[in-house]
Amino acid sequence: MPLAAIVAVRRLILLPRRVLLFLPIMLSGCVSVPVSTEDQQLDFSVQGKLMVFHEKQKTSLRFFWRQAEDAYRIDVWGNFGQGRLQLRGDTDEMVVLRGDDIIAIGKPQEVMRKQLGWGLPVTAIPHWLFGRPLPNSGHEVGADSAANWQSQFVQLGWAVFAQFKSYPGGQGTLPIIEPIQLTLERGNTRAKLLVSKFRRNGR
Repeated sequence: MPLAAIVAVRRLILLPRRVLLFLPIMLSGCVSVPVSTEDQQLDFSVQGKLMVFHEKQKTSLRFFWRQAEDAYRIDVWGNFGQGRLQLRGDTDEMVVLRGDDIIAIGKPQEVMRKQLGWGLPVTAIPHWLFGRPLPNSGHEVGADSAANWQSQFVQLGWAVFAQFKSYPGGQGTLPIIEPIQLTLERGNTRAKLLVSKFRRNGR
């Protein structure tokens, strides 16, 4: 089934070092967040490991995330490929499949909580991976150092810490950003997304 046909699902991700790690975000002044016009297209694939600490439970998964503008398709599985699920969707709706069988459909965070036991802001994560906030949504920015390839801010109630690589763009263009790691924390949920492979689709 094509990605556009079944509505895709929202972004996964990541683990921090407790609220103290992000305290400087609230206390420091605002600074710019790195942006690449190429990355803003949100047409990429990323693969790696996701660790989620929710209340007293830890979940460790492998994932393969394909993003095409607002649509996404995320495969997640445990050790030796066990428990493989596919999450497809967009901003408004997520479909969860096991093989060819649809096992859940609904609002992304609600579906994730029911099927996985926790929910992550899949709409924002594709932006956060590149060290920038979700557009058209309020945020607090601080302790941000583009020179050290790091970005920290608070948005949607999540403390966000992104690490990335930065490469020179073409003449007269902004740098090209590639994600390395994303860590998030909100309340009793902490998550870490470790990127092992990344590529821009169509390249």
